[in-house]
Amino acid sequence: MRGDIGMVGGERRGVRKIEFFAPRAVGLEEVLEARERRQAAQRALLARWGTPLVSLCMNVPGPVKDTPLIELAFRHGLDELEARLPPLLSMEVRRDAAGPEALLACRMEASALKALGEAVEAEAPVGRLLDVDVLDGEGRKLSRAVPRACIVCGGPAFDCARSRAHGLAAVEAAARALLVGWAAPRFAEAAEAALLEEARLTPKPGLVDRSNNGAHRDMDLPMLERSARALRPYFERFFEAGTEEPDRFLPLKEVGVEAEAAMMEATGGVNAHRGAIFALGLLLGALGASLLDGRDVLQRAAALARQRRGGGEGSHGASVRARYGAGGAVEEALAGFPTAWRARAVLEAKGPLTALLGLLARCTDTNLLYRGGRKGLLLVRAMARAALCLPQGMHPWAMRGMDRVMIRQNLSPGGSADLLALALFMERVGL
Repeated sequence: MRGDIGMVGGERRGVRKIEFFAPRAVGLEEVLEARERRQAAQRALLARWGTPLVSLCMNVPGPVKDTPLIELAFRHGLDELEARLPPLLSMEVRRDAAGPEALLACRMEASALKALGEAVEAEAPVGRLLDVDVLDGEGRKLSRAVPRACIVCGGPAFDCARSRAHGLAAVEAAARALLVGWAAPRFAEAAEAALLEEARLTPKPGLVDRSNNGAHRDMDLPMLERSARALRPYFERFFEAGTEEPDRFLPLKEVGVEAEAAMMEATGGVNAHRGAIFALGLLLGALGASLLDGRDVLQRAAALARQRRGGGEGSHGASVRARYGAGGAVEEALAGFPTAWRARAVLEAKGPLTALLGLLARCTDTNLLYRGGRKGLLLVRAMARAALCLPQGMHPWAMRGMDRVMIRQNLSPGGSADLLALALFMERVGL
């Protein structure tokens, strides 16, 4: 099984890929069959190990028991359990339409395991949807020490379920709100972290980094960091908008307008991340929707971009489009971010500096066109292609040389920086 939001602020390696699939409704018969399979697997593990077992499932109301978002929440719960358990004797993880489930065997006293499982249910952000059962070595299921709370009203869940106090629609809505409320901040954190990683990456020719301000006289690294942090709540709202109104661009545009205002306030009126707001906003909105219905994220982002009408008048990108016919960020979005996707593959294989060089070598960067015309764009491409011919260990040396040239000629590849940030985000979340 795959799927968790990997490396938010962490190491680059070992990120689980999000698995997108089309959810489907299941009936009572399938749910009961899944329960029988789980009980048979429990009996087999008990016979093999003779130790207590932990059984993890998702307690999801309604006929749809498994979506990509449910998978992420399940994996989060499983990770929380694994982090607290002693070394496992075995772990079996399976998924079907009736929902994901895991069986874990370890040498630990059953009552201690039950207390640990209840702690995970209580402390994990989506713990109310986790169902952690513990069986002792004889196969007896341990009872809960504390009754579960209703996700709608907070009262005793058993009483509400028995009396059908709220109705299925209300319970389903509450469960979905729990899932989205858990996921949105995590993806927003990943977007912020991607912007910060891009800003701090050094050396970056012509761009702000840890060593200098590149070809910029109006911004520095602390300003970029302030801008990234100011945008985090809006990244969360982009994701939420995608879950609430999938396939509608207007809600994303409205959030984007507010995000740009927050950026300008944080930077004193300097456009530090307008292109990144557009790209990450589209991708976060598409991601929020696709985690619920399993559709392709990049195709959905492209479809959202096609709803865009006007915008950007008077911007550098608009003037470059008029003069050179270069589509820039809008063209990249309309195509489903293919350049960023290719950069993401290079990033995973060779790291961010080489990924940036690849972007500089191939990308029609509208910021370079605005500052240096076709001559400036071709110069940067030529230098980047020459650098890529060198051994990878020499890339930083070559990029420092490019930096000196580009500063002298006032060339800054801001479009390439935005695409690198987008690739970093894709890698961080496991796209």
